Amino acid sequence: RLLLLFGVAEDHDSNPIKMGLGKLKARGARVVGINPIRSGYNAIADDWLGITPGSDGLLILALVHCLVEAGRIDLDYLARYTNAPVLLDRASGLLRRDDADRPLVIDRRSGRLCPFDQPGIRPDLRGSEGGDSTVFLAMLQEYLDPRHAPENVAERCGIPAPRIRALAAMIAHAAFDQPVELDRPWTDFRGEVHRKMVGRPVSFHAMRGISAHSNGFQTCRALHLLQILIGSVEAPGGFRFKPP
Repeated sequence: RLLLLFGVAEDHDSNPIKMGLGKLKARGARVVGINPIRSGYNAIADDWLGITPGSDGLLILALVHCLVEAGRIDLDYLARYTNAPVLLDRASGLLRRDDADRPLVIDRRSGRLCPFDQPGIRPDLRGSEGGDSTVFLAMLQEYLDPRHAPENVAERCGIPAPRIRALAAMIAHAAFDQPVELDRPWTDFRGEVHRKMVGRPVSFHAMRGISAHSNGFQTCRALHLLQILIGSVEAPGGFRFKPP
């Protein structure tokens, strides 16, 4: 329902992308181009954000700030399938692990410390033990910081704060108000059987335009964080390693 293009030039995989964009637009999906110039794919996008070169990471983390601030993130997905509920060792800053090197979480049901992949558990995103708390709580502290607010990055990335907030709302609307549900049973890595596949129909396509800078690696990392927060990795409508 929503496709965001980051740093994609018109000669990147040209014909397949053109065909894909045509199919998306024909069925009413919305395309947003984020690129310093409006040419090629960005010229046919429904929305274009003329970002300052090299500042995509600022925009992406501002979107993260808005989504976290509004509570528009997929908490169930984060708890079940990511390391967000894993405890951080306060002294080293590394993930807490057991003797078998398995990441440790607090089970919401029992309140006990358990390996992340233990069948039947429900990892607690806000768990704590012995003064150590979760990756999720550390992430909240980092990205709720006002320095990530749209108003504090707008001038550097060249996109007005209201437009950044509008894009965050657009992402949240597509992800959470228009989810994809497939009547297809599947079994997760803990052995738990699910009756349906629930997907967040927001996809991101990024190319060299965001990575060809000294901060490119961290920009790509921020983009993947955004995908994970809305639950669109390995889910219908989002980024999939293979079809379900």
